Amino acid sequence: MERPESRDVPAKLSGRLSGYLAILVGAFLFGMWATVGKFALANVPPITLAWFVQSVTAVAFAPFLGRLRLRGRDWARVAAASLLGAVAAPAMYFTGLNLTTPTNAALLSNTEALFTVVFAFLFLKERLAPGGYAAAAAILAGAVIVTLDLGSSGGDFASTLLGNVLLILAAMCWGGSNMVTRVMTARHDIPSFLCMQLSIGSLVLAPIVLLSGNSPFVPAAGVPIAVFLALAGAAVFAYLLYFSMRRIGALQAGAILATSAAFGVAIAVAFGFPFTSVQALGGGVMALGVVALYRQSTKAAAAKG
Repeated sequence: MERPESRDVPAKLSGRLSGYLAILVGAFLFGMWATVGKFALANVPPITLAWFVQSVTAVAFAPFLGRLRLRGRDWARVAAASLLGAVAAPAMYFTGLNLTTPTNAALLSNTEALFTVVFAFLFLKERLAPGGYAAAAAILAGAVIVTLDLGSSGGDFASTLLGNVLLILAAMCWGGSNMVTRVMTARHDIPSFLCMQLSIGSLVLAPIVLLSGNSPFVPAAGVPIAVFLALAGAAVFAYLLYFSMRRIGALQAGAILATSAAFGVAIAVAFGFPFTSVQALGGGVMALGVVALYRQSTKAAAAKG
């Protein structure tokens, strides 16, 4: 007689496979952010673009908002996820991208995997073998190399450094937001929660845009690319990210997400942006760390069962 556990195996494998596919597609979409965002910034100020992207994404998820049922501490978690992932992170990301190159932005996106591991360790109690933390250290070392490649943008060194630091801080905020959202979407519908998170972020960003002296309106020439960035790079990506976290766990999703750097660099180079030997060195160090981190996260998931 067939044991019930044996019937669960194909379903588990299918669920994990869909999680891996989702995060790989998400990594590609996140990777294109750097180049598409750089083109969008030619017509739109950074803080305005951040507000526009969050607002359009919130509208895209609006039909699902009625599914959400929040109680008690849920509201504090929504507020935390909103301030980190829908206010601070996009504002710093687009400001940093405006000051540096898409190749730097793509490479430094690897640090989101590092912060995902750190926050998963601290708050979700997910653990890796010692080799996993050595891999995370390699990602950090590579990020330092890329950050200090101050001549890559061809502009002012101080501005480039500030841009690179802002990109890392944005990755840290997204990593923290990912952890909060991971907890919430384990019990709540993904699109409805994202709609609430992004709506709150948009409401907070709106007065910041006005106080900064920028117009909240995107020029007509910048609307198509900004809408594309919001729908493909934010809405679809966000859903795929949290879907994969639910299926394969935050550690593995965060590790695979770091492949976005490879996609991002390839897209940036294809559009003519420079890729220096120092960037290649830093990216290589981070890539080795990402591969090792993925192997360690896979072992941890297998041991957990």
